[in-house]
Amino acid sequence: MDTNQAAKYLSEIDELDQWSKKSVHIEVINKREAFNLAEPLWLERMYREGKLFVHPNIAKQLKNQSWIANDLQKRMIWASVIASAEGPDSKARFVDIKKKLLKKYGREWWEDVYQRKNNAWAAKSRIEKKRASNGPAVTTLINNTHLFAGAASSETIEALKMIPET
Repeated sequence: MDTNQAAKYLSEIDELDQWSKKSVHIEVINKREAFNLAEPLWLERMYREGKLFVHPNIAKQLKNQSWIANDLQKRMIWASVIASAEGPDSKARFVDIKKKLLKKYGREWWEDVYQRKNNAWAAKSRIEKKRASNGPAVTTLINNTHLFAGAASSETIEALKMIPET
């Protein structure tokens, strides 16, 4: 697998924290480069699919930066990753993410991410509750008409604005 293929493979994994486990077959020489190439691809895809829970202005900044995040934006992205961790292994994933971030960035960085996760989680919950309450008929209208899709998008943007920009 060449570096570009590895980057594409990694960018299609929703759980950013699982990349190291899912990349054991990538050669060590190519791994860092593959991770660096995959990050912007992953960010763009997660945004496009509505799975990146950051303030709309931050998403706009990321897009203008070719999806290459700065330090503050990385903190916001990791808060989104933590907020998105669901399922029976979510507690274990949280602990794993915490260990990785503490090791790589330090306690102060981790604590900032930890504080940010609550806003990301609140926005995610609001979006999911609204989607769940729509019902099949409204969902069909949203998927097939610009008017309803625009209204749903506006509600999503309002929920994401709950997340601080700074």
